[in-house]
Amino acid sequence: MLISREMVLDKDIGLNATLFGGDMMARMDKVAAITASLMSRNPRFLTVKVSELLFHSPVRAGEIIEFHIAIARQGNTSLTLQIEVQVYAPVSDVRRDVTSGEFVMVAVDEHLHPEPILWKADMVQAAREAHRARLGSGADQS
Repeated sequence: MLISREMVLDKDIGLNATLFGGDMMARMDKVAAITASLMSRNPRFLTVKVSELLFHSPVRAGEIIEFHIAIARQGNTSLTLQIEVQVYAPVSDVRRDVTSGEFVMVAVDEHLHPEPILWKADMVQAAREAHRARLGSGADQS
């Protein structure tokens, strides 16, 4: 499921003329939090784990990045999200894989203790269908 698109600006670029890896991770974490909020009725989530953050290709100023998510696991108090980031070139309609990673988000109460996730079944289903359609279209290919 496509969650967000952003343009990378000159101010985001490091000495190697590419986007900082930490900046990409922060953007992915924000997308994970947005996704958790979209999939549930819980007001608060914390990131508890990031796994296998892989940088496949550099991102340069002026490029548009897309954040796609898939729900890898649904738990009682947590959800695991697979996030794939691609550069999208609207003129040619071509995409290039740039970063991927897995984020575990935990629903918490006002005291930051884990609480059950109040799933929005329709949103979870829509995310699953969007992921299947994306895989079927070969969108993961560069």
